[in-house]
Amino acid sequence: MFKHHKISSSQLYMFSKTYTQFKNAFTLAEVLITLGIIGVVAAMTLPTLMNNIQNKHLEAALKKSYSVLSQVTMRVINEDFGGIVNAKSSHELRNYFVKYYKGAQLCGGNVTNLGCPPKVSTCTFMNQTYKTYNGAANAACVGNDALTNTIDGTTVYFDQPNWNAETPEDVANKLIIVIDVNGWQNRPNKLGHDMFAFELTAKRKLAPMGTEDTVYTEDVACSLTSSAPTNGYGCTSKALYDKDYFKNLPK
Repeated sequence: MFKHHKISSSQLYMFSKTYTQFKNAFTLAEVLITLGIIGVVAAMTLPTLMNNIQNKHLEAALKKSYSVLSQVTMRVINEDFGGIVNAKSSHELRNYFVKYYKGAQLCGGNVTNLGCPPKVSTCTFMNQTYKTYNGAANAACVGNDALTNTIDGTTVYFDQPNWNAETPEDVANKLIIVIDVNGWQNRPNKLGHDMFAFELTAKRKLAPMGTEDTVYTEDVACSLTSSAPTNGYGCTSKALYDKDYFKNLPK
């Protein structure tokens, strides 16, 4: 005959707890479905997250590059030109600017030091390297007179448009300085994203492009819809002073 074993209350409690845990556990199918949902959400949000991180880096790089450029500009104005910049001699100013960027030198011809690009004497390099603010190819080559790579990874371009039948009168005899805040070797290489223009004149000294009376204005050269090759050169002021600018960059 079988003997009856009396089950204690503690054993009954443990059995009940184990059964409840087993009953409430996820099945393999449920686990796989959950992981699939997590994967879909990550795939949807990760590109946006990475894009936001990149834009934060570009914003910080612009502020740093602008600070350095402002300091260099003041040294050129005060130490080399006695406090007054003669805009007509702006083509030669590039040599003074390079002098105050530690370890930098002008790129040109076959010079490849500091990562200088191979084609700096024409617009070919800039046309092939940069896009406009809204992603159109063949951005205008504003800054093709001279360029240098600095030791902190910034590329600096200098330009003084020549007066001719196709050059607007307000563009002639002005020095334009364009900075690629993370260097031409690194993306996104778009105007108004990592490429920003400044204007230097005797009257305004150094002015972020897009401010009043500068060559390229925000309404014309910082547009989501413009197909102009100069679109993006007028975004600098907005990039510096609009706190939401980098949050809303076109992809």
